[in-house]
Amino acid sequence: MEKRREHKWLYMILALLAAVVLWLYVSNERNQDMDLTIRNIPVTFTGLERLEERGLLITEGAEQTVTLNVRTNWRTAGKLSRDTISISVDVSNVTAPGPYNTGYKINYPVSSSSVSTIGSEQSVQYVVARRIERPVEIRGQFNGDVAEGFQLGEFSIAPGTVTVSGQEELVNQVEYALVTVNGAGAIKESFTDNMSFELIGSNGEVLDAEKLNLEMDVDTVQVTLPVVKLKEVELTVDVVSGGGAARENAEIKIEPSHITLSGSEEDLARIDKINLGEIDLQTIYDEESLSLPIPVSNKVENVSGITEAKVKVKIDGLTTRSLEVGVDEIQFFNRPEGCAVEAMTQSVQVEIRGEADAVGRVLPSQLRIRADLSDVVMGSQTIPVEVDLNGEDNVGVVGTSYRIVVNIKRE
Repeated sequence: MEKRREHKWLYMILALLAAVVLWLYVSNERNQDMDLTIRNIPVTFTGLERLEERGLLITEGAEQTVTLNVRTNWRTAGKLSRDTISISVDVSNVTAPGPYNTGYKINYPVSSSSVSTIGSEQSVQYVVARRIERPVEIRGQFNGDVAEGFQLGEFSIAPGTVTVSGQEELVNQVEYALVTVNGAGAIKESFTDNMSFELIGSNGEVLDAEKLNLEMDVDTVQVTLPVVKLKEVELTVDVVSGGGAARENAEIKIEPSHITLSGSEEDLARIDKINLGEIDLQTIYDEESLSLPIPVSNKVENVSGITEAKVKVKIDGLTTRSLEVGVDEIQFFNRPEGCAVEAMTQSVQVEIRGEADAVGRVLPSQLRIRADLSDVVMGSQTIPVEVDLNGEDNVGVVGTSYRIVVNIKRE
């Protein structure tokens, strides 16, 4: 038993000595320097706000990493990695576009005195360019079919422009922005939605905004594409009998005879025809061509694009005769007080029209000329007169522009 106790103590002493030796070895190893390579440490640029204030931006090298070769001890090495070390580059002093090679700052998670870099150049290369922003028009494009009897309206896009910002050379490549609406089947209803858009270059190609580092002030726009109904509408005129001619004596031709309108079904349902106005046959001699505006409600659109119609009027089946009416047949009314009226015109040639037999029976004495003197002034002047025909219902005076010359003087 006593020998066993002696052996036990011997083993304990030997184990203690082995532990001390191992501890001394490990401590020595920990305190010895070792080389370590740390890869893919991201570079952070500081002072970017000053760069932006000067209208500049980093176009190349903004997303880069560096590899560090360091020397440290075993205990510190375990605390070093790409996640615990940061690399920063200050660009606040950059004032002009161009390539740069700037030293970087290394931030260790431990005391810098316990780490030293080996052989690597502590700088990074990057390129600075001019930054601009420019408004670009947003256009719309429809891919699809429209149902028969319907028509696409014009795109309404809000906002109508997008501000593109980035490197000057790349921003200037943008020609316009494009919104594309794809139709499913033949559409007959208007389309409204918030949609994204693409940037289009001068050659019509789609530009990759993300790859070019281009920024936009909006990501989506409100797009409205109206789809309206079409309707063909007749053009008409009202005919007023006069000068011995009635509606059946007039041949009227309207060119175009119809126009096409677009609008909502409700608004188009209210329009069956468009009236161009009155044609007074007293003002038409044998044949005349008139240009009349086409009035269209502001609730619909004249998609034909024709704003005037040509109206040709021809009088058929009637006889015209010219009669001379003497000055004695002129009646003056609204004569100025204290003034004498002298008719300088001795006779007026008046044209009458009607069926041949009736026209032949008319005597000059049946014609009366009435002159209104309410607007006359002193001296010689031309004034309009009205001509009446008495005693023949089927004959009338043609024209309304009869005039005489009078001299007004004080009595």
